Amino acid sequence: MQLSDFINQALKNIQRATVDRKSKFRFPVLASTNAHSVSQRIVVARKFNEDQKSLIIFTDEKSQKFAELKINANCSLLFWDAGKKMQVSVVGLAQILSRDDALQYWQNLSDIQKKDYQINPAPKSTIEAHNLYEFDSSMNRFAVIEILFQNLDILVLSNNGHQRANYNIKSLEQSWVTP
Repeated sequence: MQLSDFINQALKNIQRATVDRKSKFRFPVLASTNAHSVSQRIVVARKFNEDQKSLIIFTDEKSQKFAELKINANCSLLFWDAGKKMQVSVVGLAQILSRDDALQYWQNLSDIQKKDYQINPAPKSTIEAHNLYEFDSSMNRFAVIEILFQNLDILVLSNNGHQRANYNIKSLEQSWVTP
């Protein structure tokens, strides 16, 4: 297998995840940090920009990830497909889209999806019981984050020998690396 084909296959799997609800890459782990700790959570891969090598995710403006990425744009995404035994680790920079740019995504959400960004009180607020929250349609804390890929580390496990590659997006340097 050619190095460029190996890397392109990983990127195609990420791209496919944004349109195929059954894709194992649909729900990557996003890691971000504040001054004292690292946080991880599952996000939904919404849209992949092939030219920019970036991924769109949605969040609530009151979420921990939003606050962390607003202060420190450095983040990482981890994709895993157990069937293909493929792991793709992405180092990226988060860019919060303007409200005007986010509006196009908001308009394409169903009413049920919109409720996720209208929860009152805000995410991680202490409540007395598991269901003591409401949806307030006047509250719209919907935010769109674009994660610009900086580096990819691609690993495929195989009984015939593991394969691993690194791709630096900025410099366009690609290399096979030991697994």
